Amino acid sequence: METVLISVVQFAVSILLAALAAYLGLWLYERATPEVDEWKAVREGNQAVGITLAAVVVGLAIVLRPAVAGSIPPAGGRFGPDLAQSALPLYVLLLMLVRALLGLALGVAGILFAMWLFLRLTRDLDEMDELKKGNTAVAAMLAGVILAVCVLVSPVVTNIADQLMPVFLP
Repeated sequence: METVLISVVQFAVSILLAALAAYLGLWLYERATPEVDEWKAVREGNQAVGITLAAVVVGLAIVLRPAVAGSIPPAGGRFGPDLAQSALPLYVLLLMLVRALLGLALGVAGILFAMWLFLRLTRDLDEMDELKKGNTAVAAMLAGVILAVCVLVSPVVTNIADQLMPVFLP
């Protein structure tokens, strides 16, 4: 029964983390692209900017999925029966939070670095100007870059989080 309760709490926290991660990810992306006013463009119906922002949200979800889909440690496992009985729900929530924050930081950093590098490699095309113009072909290309980066960095982020967990948790 304790596992079901933890799963329900994990479900609620996952929804909260998803909404916060989407907002923070878009906020950070917006700060990194000052040449485009994303919210103004979206309000004006600029589909190209909307596609790119959607790719950021979906990409972050790909990176963060392992953080919120982690398994619940077995009762009495490596942390002993005391943790299993009294603090397991807090442990699971803390683990989710630490992994989500790490995943968010690394995911956004990966997206921003990949975008920076891609924009430098494609100097013949001003992608940000094309987004402002509503060029959905450029938006689709940038969305592909964003999603590819997230698919490729997700296992690495998971591995880093797995390696760091003993540092943050007992």
